[in-house]
Amino acid sequence: MHYQVLIVIFLLKTVKIIVVKRDTELDEAKKIADSILEARGKTVFFTGAGVSTESGIPDFRGPQGLWTRISPEIFSLDVFLQDPYDSWIQYIENIYKPVSKAFPNSAHRSIAELEAMGLVEAVITQNIDKLHQKAGSRRVIELHGSYDEVQCTKCNFKGKIDEHVQYVLESNAAPRCRICGSLLKPAVVYFGEPLPERELNEAFVLASSCKVMIVVGTSLTVFPAALIPRAAISSGAELFIINETPTPLDNQAILVIREKAGNFLPEVVEVIKEEVSSERG
Repeated sequence: MHYQVLIVIFLLKTVKIIVVKRDTELDEAKKIADSILEARGKTVFFTGAGVSTESGIPDFRGPQGLWTRISPEIFSLDVFLQDPYDSWIQYIENIYKPVSKAFPNSAHRSIAELEAMGLVEAVITQNIDKLHQKAGSRRVIELHGSYDEVQCTKCNFKGKIDEHVQYVLESNAAPRCRICGSLLKPAVVYFGEPLPERELNEAFVLASSCKVMIVVGTSLTVFPAALIPRAAISSGAELFIINETPTPLDNQAILVIREKAGNFLPEVVEVIKEEVSSERG
């Protein structure tokens, strides 16, 4: 009998702990939901690799990241120019194939749903996987390019990558531009290359005018992209961070969520739906 009483007490305490944690999560979701609603469409998401790990795409710098398996130098412009064929093979095997098989997760879908509700102005992403677009987001600023395109190393030619991947695998050679004959490379930013000027400028304009910026799945240590949330703070925006590990801007955020975005963001969407429904009712 004595052991039965102890078990019941233990179970009651366990249930209590779970309920308290759940209430805390809901409070956090409500805080972000209220700020999104008050911003009236002037919320911008800033996303990194962490938002896509739940889709099966490994990040770069994490414990299971790509850089633990291969050297980052493989994806530098200098190495590409020295051995473009090998660089293409590395890209196809380590980036193109896994990314092309991935699907959006609940975090991508939640962000797209908020945009469809007129609450999100844009998504600024460091990712090249196009999962935001596949989830339904319409205004996506890609700071580091797109995995499914190629660009000429000399002229302004850009095109879809699929036929060129096939060429590399069949001909054992790097593809060349049909316009000028120069080397083609994947249209992603390699080490040693600048970020695309138009996209970077657009991102800073959005950061300087938004009322809320929500950072998701990024350590905020890759520059110059990491300057964008700082620009939002400097312009008076509220900053929220959803990331499983610490960032340099945690102490400047209104709220920091140590949770998988795929678990947390659907809660934010549900809170917003409930609040909008109650206002209409």
